[in-house]
Amino acid sequence: MSRVLIECFKDDIGTDNEHLLHEDKYISKTMKKKKGKKQFDEFDKYGEEVWSNAWNEFSRVVFHTRVSE
Repeated sequence: MSRVLIECFKDDIGTDNEHLLHEDKYISKTMKKKKGKKQFDEFDKYGEEVWSNAWNEFSRVVFHTRVSE
């Protein structure tokens, strides 16, 4: 799941869209656009713990990469 978040949202870091990463509507819309509605619906079935762990991994990877550049 974290890999999917990285693919979908890594380019939002450091842009005007970064603050939108805390809004469910933006996440849903963007993931549906980039991964398709059917795939998003599968992701949407995951529980809160899976999503939370994925976002933590996203933050770790994206911000580590950003600091290394």
